[in-house]
Amino acid sequence: MTARILIAEDQAAARERLGSLLCSSGFAVVAAADGVEALERFEAEHVDLVVSDHRMPRLDGLGLLRAVRRIRDVPFILYSSGAGPEVGFEAARCGAVRFLEYPFRIEEQLLPTIAASLRAMREPRVRPMRGADRFLGDSPAARRVRRLIRRLAPTRAAVLVVGETGVGKEVVARALHDESGRATLRSFAVTELAETLLEAELFGHERGAFTGAVASRPGLFEQAHGGTLFLDEIGDAPAALQAKLLRVLETGELRRVGGGPTHPIDVRVLAATHRDLEAEVREGRFRRDLFFRLRQAVIHVPPLRERPGDIDLLAAAILSELAARAGMPTPDTSARFLAALRAQPWPGNVRELRSLLQSTLLWWEGNGALEPADLLEAQLALAPALGSDDPVSVQVMVEAFRRAGGNQEAARRELGLSRAAWRHRWRRYGLTSLARSQP
Repeated sequence: MTARILIAEDQAAARERLGSLLCSSGFAVVAAADGVEALERFEAEHVDLVVSDHRMPRLDGLGLLRAVRRIRDVPFILYSSGAGPEVGFEAARCGAVRFLEYPFRIEEQLLPTIAASLRAMREPRVRPMRGADRFLGDSPAARRVRRLIRRLAPTRAAVLVVGETGVGKEVVARALHDESGRATLRSFAVTELAETLLEAELFGHERGAFTGAVASRPGLFEQAHGGTLFLDEIGDAPAALQAKLLRVLETGELRRVGGGPTHPIDVRVLAATHRDLEAEVREGRFRRDLFFRLRQAVIHVPPLRERPGDIDLLAAAILSELAARAGMPTPDTSARFLAALRAQPWPGNVRELRSLLQSTLLWWEGNGALEPADLLEAQLALAPALGSDDPVSVQVMVEAFRRAGGNQEAARRELGLSRAAWRHRWRRYGLTSLARSQP
């Protein structure tokens, strides 16, 4: 069966050239002139893979990637001209199989990535973990989270999932849904849309409700009828949305934006936040009645630094997943590599671990087991995103460290830094676990 590839590119000449080359390579092509049109085509037609420019009007490539991932898991290749490294790393974090700098070599870069991604999608995969087993770890903290998931999943209770950014709150919500026996799961982060669009996204709208509403459309509550709705970053919900959300939860009915009849709904709501909602209630920024509605039960997801013994298992699972999505073999990991991971402070938690491993795979040459030196390459690749005005940047430090053969004292002397200044920067740039010698 011929694979169908969706191309999202606002420049007509580039779109036609890319489409022609893909057609001549044996693919069926669906073309769109911007992100919004691409999303409409993706929802209406069968698509096996998406190739998208980043800089497009109405909805850029990263926005399209996030929207596509909420609907269906297909390989997504993003490209851009002159974008900063943060775009590539955000694309990797959101699940893109590859980020290409435009112009790229179609025969050497794009076509092999497409072939590997489609092959990885067709090949039998290890059955993905479901339910409480999604939350990986053998630590007491991880086992406690799994026990709570299994206890709360069969109930109708609204569950508030709390924890720092990046700890895996959405993983917990998906696990709760898996074991609930309910049908559909819909997920939405309150911070994804402007305040003016939030109500229409959640509660739907009638035709003519606002400019551009050319047809009636059900919102996420109606789409999740009989299932589960996960509301991420609920602590950032504006006051007007809080009020309407409370009414829907109390009455079990909603009215779309623009009026019309009420619609009965049967939806279990799960919510998550990194904020201290009790403090938000005391400060008057979050409704007390809505807080108690959402917090019928609570699961606290511990930060990664409190369960370092789980890092080996998490790293193995993440590397396996990322390698499969990229159509490459899963690398082995040396004991030193895993020790270096365990020594990191991980302020960004599992999300940061995933980002660093994604960067490590991007720079891995495919030979031998991963070593701490491969983490250095990843740190250097991520360095521009750190945004330091210090002339002794992480790049300068890592390059001096390499020239010194991994000896921090020699690198420090080369740069003319005091031991205190070196140690301060080394910790600041998150390189403390990668050293072989201390100054």
